[in-house]
Amino acid sequence: MYRLGGSVLPFSEATSSCQKGESLADSVQTMTCYADVVVLRHPQPGAVELAAKHCRKPVINAGDGVGEHPTQGLLDIFTIREELGTVNGMTITMVGDLKHGRTVHSL
Repeated sequence: MYRLGGSVLPFSEATSSCQKGESLADSVQTMTCYADVVVLRHPQPGAVELAAKHCRKPVINAGDGVGEHPTQGLLDIFTIREELGTVNGMTITMVGDLKHGRTVHSL
């Protein structure tokens, strides 16, 4: 973000009004007053979808709960394409914790 001339507004549960009972929807609405886009990573499944419903700005899913990790999937495909020139017709093998790993479900 910095290389594009932007800035980052860090936001965590520990420093937010969530500790005082503020809902995710309210927190996201507050964040949109300060940002042009919201990139959200949240431990609760479905949190990003909920945030997007209450947000007037674009929301990028950086992963929620034990679900997917879309930004990692995009980075993986980009890296393969940069290194090998294409992803068309390729067979990609994944190893590791395939059942619980969020990144594998994003490709």
